[in-house]
Amino acid sequence: MKESQTIAAISTPPGEGGIGIIRISGAEALSIGAKILRHPSGKQIKSWPERVVRLGYVVDQDNEPIDEVIYFYFKERRSYTGEDLLEIQGHGGYQNLKKILTTVFQAGARPAEPGEFTKRAFLNGRLDLTQAEAVIDLIRARTDLAQRVALNQLRGRLAQVIKEQEEKLMALLVPIEAALDFPEDEIPELQRNEALNEVNNVRQRLKQLLDSADRGIILRDAATVVIAGRPNVGKSSLLNQLLGEERAIVTPIPGTTRDFVSEIIDLEGVPVRLIDTAGVRQSDDPVEKAGVEKARQLMTEADLVLAIFDAATPLTPEDHALIDFLSAKPALIILNKTDLPVQVTVESLQSAFPQAKFLSISALTGAGINELKTLIRDELIGSEGLAEQPALVTRVRHKEAIEEAIELLTLVVQGIAEEWSEDLLAVNLRAALDALGQISGRAVSEEIINEIFAQFCIGK
Repeated sequence: MKESQTIAAISTPPGEGGIGIIRISGAEALSIGAKILRHPSGKQIKSWPERVVRLGYVVDQDNEPIDEVIYFYFKERRSYTGEDLLEIQGHGGYQNLKKILTTVFQAGARPAEPGEFTKRAFLNGRLDLTQAEAVIDLIRARTDLAQRVALNQLRGRLAQVIKEQEEKLMALLVPIEAALDFPEDEIPELQRNEALNEVNNVRQRLKQLLDSADRGIILRDAATVVIAGRPNVGKSSLLNQLLGEERAIVTPIPGTTRDFVSEIIDLEGVPVRLIDTAGVRQSDDPVEKAGVEKARQLMTEADLVLAIFDAATPLTPEDHALIDFLSAKPALIILNKTDLPVQVTVESLQSAFPQAKFLSISALTGAGINELKTLIRDELIGSEGLAEQPALVTRVRHKEAIEEAIELLTLVVQGIAEEWSEDLLAVNLRAALDALGQISGRAVSEEIINEIFAQFCIGK
């Protein structure tokens, strides 16, 4: 019932602006428009040419003008929502748009729920679920690279790859199920060698998608990069250099940073949440002690740790404790203060971090900072152009569905090799299809759909 009602909402952000947009979507969009819109001459509107911008006035129930506006009409199946859609553009400003929207509600529309316009686009087949999710990703993109990846998904890059794999699996499943349902029709038996090749091809393509998932999720959600080290090695100075501003207090007094300082930046196209932590050392101060424990927790949860050591001072017990703590964690090893006489070298730390990458910098002068930015980017997403990839997984939900599909197809491969019965093969093929359907929306539950669109703003 709710999906059949005509909805309306303000689609521009709150506050003052040159233009404010109100959308009306549903079967009653034009009848509502006829009640509230007038020609500049004051006459009622009789015709609604599609996609033609027209000038007019919004009037209240007493036929008194509220605002001079432009408006245009999109016919069902050719609109964003797949329904009749009327868009009204008035002068921006809270009070003005509130009065127009109130008039729209009085004429018969109901308030749209968060994301309901895009939800209707999905339910009406205008977008698949990956494209609908890309709408909010495009709105929330923090970097140019994240914006281009979201746009690729909105254009259907991921949807097309998933659809192709679904079609291949369906082509295998249909004759199997037909033979099981109609044995008297003498439908040809499954060609197991051909089926094995096709299932392996699908599985390989899904593995390629899965390989992109961690990097895609970082572009969408932002990576967490923690700056860690003992007191006074230059953590706050490094944070300020990476941010390009004096965000953290820098003093020669050890223990100045008691709690963590966090900022999100665009680091060569990658959204990164940088966290400057308290210096890791033993302390009897309860506040500093809590800060050190929080620093350890953040290092454990981080996508990447920037472990900083003072190159101008011999390693201390606190340095060795940090080395032990980070031995199995993803870290870049940074030797700071190289503008001073060096007493700690890369060679002295390589045995403790045999797999890590090293860089010498000066957070005071800025030497090595550009190289560090590139190194962080490469560690998080690699150096290749993600935006140019034909499809990219950017959500944990997609990743989990692909993992499930790969596991089920692995069972199918095993079943073909061990000559399982065709009904068992069909069960696993159907389950793999349903797993992929969780991504496209073909086999997704209403609960998940509602959860996805609840993340949207009202008016989109």
